[in-house]
Amino acid sequence: MSIYALGLGAVLGYDKPTLQELGIGSLFHDVGKRNVSLEILCKKGPLDEAEWAQMKMHAAYGLQILNNHPDISDAVKAAAFEHHESFEGNGYPQQLRGQEIHPFARIVALTDTYDAMTTQRSYNKPMSPTDALTMMKEKLAGRYDPEMLKAMFSVLFKMRAA
Repeated sequence: MSIYALGLGAVLGYDKPTLQELGIGSLFHDVGKRNVSLEILCKKGPLDEAEWAQMKMHAAYGLQILNNHPDISDAVKAAAFEHHESFEGNGYPQQLRGQEIHPFARIVALTDTYDAMTTQRSYNKPMSPTDALTMMKEKLAGRYDPEMLKAMFSVLFKMRAA
């Protein structure tokens, strides 16, 4: 997932120090899952309401963990805390919308979704890269910054051509 985030950051014109910070943010985005039970993290079927509420807490747990490290930047903390916000405003934990969401979190949201859709998980089989991109563009587009989604296509097509 981090390689996709770095590729997207490069296409967006980020300089080397910003790319390094983005890379750290993408690596730590799910650190809060360490406070979610393994039974929930590894469950093969759908989560019930209580399990889903616990899973959604991983964003806040991540911020708590990262706040214990003063050398971690606010941008990295935002990637962990805001990566499940939705560009249209119906994400979590704060229901931020559009430009209210930190750019690192918008990048992590895109790349994490693509990675989840194209990787074997306990709860689903992987989609082909083309099917994942099509679904992101046609059915999930409102969740993402439209300019970043467009740039994501550029990144993935460049990676596939290499």
